[in-house]
Order: sequence, then C-alpha cells, then structure tokens
Amino acid sequence: MINTVDLFCGAGGFTEGFRKAGGFKNIFAVDFDLKAIETLTYNHPGINGICADISTLDSQKIAQLTGGQSIDVVIGGPPCQGFSLAGRRLPDDPKNKLFLEYVRIVKELKPKVVVFENVVGLMSMQGGLVLEAICEEFSAAGYEVAYEVLNAADYGVPQARPRFILIGRYGKGPVNMPNPTHIASSKKSNGDLFSGHLLPHVSVKDALADLPKIHQGEGTESTHFKVKAQNQFQQLVRGQRQSGILFNHRATRHNLNIIERYNHMPQGGDIRSLPEHLRTKKNNVFRLLDSVPARTITCNFRTDIIHPWIPRGLTVREAARLQSFDDDYCFFGNLTRKAKYVTQDDQVGNAVPPLLAQAIAKHIKEYL
Repeated sequence: MINTVDLFCGAGGFTEGFRKAGGFKNIFAVDFDLKAIETLTYNHPGINGICADISTLDSQKIAQLTGGQSIDVVIGGPPCQGFSLAGRRLPDDPKNKLFLEYVRIVKELKPKVVVFENVVGLMSMQGGLVLEAICEEFSAAGYEVAYEVLNAADYGVPQARPRFILIGRYGKGPVNMPNPTHIASSKKSNGDLFSGHLLPHVSVKDALADLPKIHQGEGTESTHFKVKAQNQFQQLVRGQRQSGILFNHRATRHNLNIIERYNHMPQGGDIRSLPEHLRTKKNNVFRLLDSVPARTITCNFRTDIIHPWIPRGLTVREAARLQSFDDDYCFFGNLTRKAKYVTQDDQVGNAVPPLLAQAIAKHIKEYL
C-alpha cells in the first residue's frame, strides 16, 4: 500500500479520490474544523482524523501519528489568501503561516511526492511572485515541481472547476500532470484529431436528472432512490458504502419574491437576464445550463446557484453530485452560518472533486 497524509483535509474530497484510485492507505488526516472531521471519519471508517490547528503538530506528535511508518504522498491545499513577500521569499509572517506549516510537515515526513491544490488566482498573485516563492520553498525542501491549471470537467466531474495543481517529486525529476479523460462535446464534434479517445463532458442534466424532484422547503437528510440510474455517471455515484441511500437532499425555503425571480431567470442566465423590476444589486446569482457542466460550485450554492428546472437554490446533495461525491457520502453540520463550525455547504464548496483527485492519484502511482 502507498501511505498518504491529508493536510487541511476538509470533508475529505482528496482522500476520497485516493481511496477510489485503490492502493492508497491514509495514515492520518488533519483539519481545524470539528464537523469536517466528523464528515471525513464517518465516510472513511478507520481513518485517523485529527481535529487540530496544524501548527500544534510538532515532531513528537507527527511521529506518534505515523507510528514509524514512512509516508509516500502528502496531499492538501492550505489557504493562500493574502500572502506576504519579502523580495522573492515568503517571510515568517502570519499571512503565510498555514502554507509554511504545510511545508514544515512535508520536511518532517519527507514523502516521495507532494500534491498541492489551490485556487487559480494563486498563479497571478503579486505578479506571479507568490507562485515563484512557493516553488522555491518546495525546491529548498528537495522537490522538483510541475504545476498546471486543471479543469475538473476534463476528468469526468460535471463541473467546469479550474484548480491549480502542483506536484512535487523528491529528488527524481518532475511529475507530469494526468491526461484528460473527457472533452467538451463541441470540440469532439469539430473533428479534433486528439479527441477520439476522450469521453464527452458530463453535463448538469447527466448529473442531476435521476435525483428526486423536490421544491423549496422540501426534502430530508436521508432517503432512498426510487428510480434506476440513467447513465454511467449516475451509476458511478450511486454509492459503494450504502448503495441506494441518498443523503443531504433538503431544499432551502424561499419567499415568493425570490421564487418569482428564479422562475424568470433562464438557464445559463443571471440577474442581468431578468426584467428590470425583478433585479437586485446582487449580481452573482446564476441559473445552471443543463446541457453543459456546471459553473464552479461555491459555498453559497443555496442562494447563488439556481437549479436548472426548479426555481430554488441547490441542495447539498445536488452540489455534492456536481462535485462528484457519491450519494451515500454523508455531510454533517448545520445549514446556516450561525453555528461555530463550517456548514455542510462550506464542506462541499471547498472540497477537491473526488474524480479529479482520483485521476491525480492514479497518475502519480506510475512515479512511486
């Protein structure tokens, strides 16, 4: 087995993808949020999920967690907003704390491969100097790195979600990125010579058509399927743990004014598509177009991303489907942000899509 550690694991999207790839064993995963760890450990029984500030994991604690086992891969995506630079270096500044703690633990564990995931905007932060400094940190730790922006839709995820992926390999040359498995139908129909072996992107309709049609205020935290899967993607995400069970499919209740606004919004449209009297100052509300992959799923999908056929925001399960989580992957926590811990929405919106993680995991096996 290939031993992994997941830092800033959240609800476990990275770990889930590596599990699906087969041959990987998670030794421990850490996140500061209790509900995210509860979600991770429920869906991955036996994983040592640690709810802690990563800075509290000193050498002694890390040795205790690994139990003397060597670690082959460290995965994770620390928040990188507001980086502080001194020239071309990342100084010991509170803004850089989480990333530098990530590097510290990498140096402690000395894995063969590091997989670092983050927002696309990282590449242009401070004119590219932040990315340069990050690469230098990994290089100083002995890793040769390669990086690229990968679109989750190109790996079977029903969502056009671009993510920055960096793969570092210790002392043996860089690791290339995994080849896409899917392509936009328009590119395939245009006769691209290199697209013949690629599957078409999974659309919103492909992903959501078999889910129970519930209206605003309806649904439950647990139910059972009453229809058969209609395509390969639906079969894939029906679940392996408790097949046939559907978790977290509960819709937010909207008032009549909001319902009218959503009713008038066309597929693929936004606030600007509405008649003047229905518009609001909030412009970042979009209705999904069912014939293509979804736009990026954010943490505000209950209010900002509208179902293509029903005038309401998405349920946690619909958003999780568009992130490529299995239907029996259960998310814990509140649905509002009044509580101490991150919500189910935050856990889904912040996650690495498991099918993207699976593609990365399968690819790096070739280098281990």
